[in-house]
Amino acid sequence: MRVHIGILFHGAALAASFQRDAIFVDAFNAFGQFAPPFQKSAVAPPPPPPPPSRVKTESWLDVLTYDEPPKFDVLSKTMEYANCKNFDTIMTYYADDYVFRGPVVGPITAEDVRKTSEGFQIQSAYPNLQTRPFGFTVDPDNPYRCYYFERWEGTNTESVKIGPSELPPTNKNIKLPTHVMSVHWNPEGKIRYVCLSNPLDRFEGNTRGAGAIYGLLSGAGVDMGNASVGDLKLRLQQRLIDAIGGFGSLWSKDDDIPSWWKSRAKGADPTDI
Repeated sequence: MRVHIGILFHGAALAASFQRDAIFVDAFNAFGQFAPPFQKSAVAPPPPPPPPSRVKTESWLDVLTYDEPPKFDVLSKTMEYANCKNFDTIMTYYADDYVFRGPVVGPITAEDVRKTSEGFQIQSAYPNLQTRPFGFTVDPDNPYRCYYFERWEGTNTESVKIGPSELPPTNKNIKLPTHVMSVHWNPEGKIRYVCLSNPLDRFEGNTRGAGAIYGLLSGAGVDMGNASVGDLKLRLQQRLIDAIGGFGSLWSKDDDIPSWWKSRAKGADPTDI
């Protein structure tokens, strides 16, 4: 049998290498008797929250702060609430004096939010709608308040009702720009106030900067224009819609708004206090 000479040299070199490695391992093991035991690196702890605010101001929203710390897990309850899909279940989280306010919608009570959603048939128009909440954090200045992000997406596969008109589905997949949700709890573990922010990045998604309900209507083929606070055209449109009725409520009647809510601004009106 013939064996190539290179293979013989390679085998000899490999054997020598194994022998050197064995000597090195023995030496390492001997030294290991005196070396400290190997420890896995610990997971870095989360950064500490910022210190409480040093600036003391008075605000009509101070009614949403309390002397005693919450006796329930605000973070966990907010996560439960944010992931609810059924409106009947969502309603159980709200206090009797609950108010919702968005940039150009509200102040509005829970019952009027329900009626408006049913009037527009928004949820049925987007059967696969996902709000996709993430990034939950408790306010360092108010332990009863929790913030989180939402980035809505879905497909408009059913019609949307706008007053007496009904728009056919566009079958369009939409993704809305991300917004922030702010949830205020009371000591009884009920939500007293929810605020929805403007879109954080108006260039995100495919609704041309329209967010929340306005983004869903945009995906259904409704030209939403410039839905921004203080826009005179939008404010006049909202007043006209409110006067005509039949389109759902953009804000609740003054008599239905809880007494703790002090702002008189409606819809897209500029901030008054």
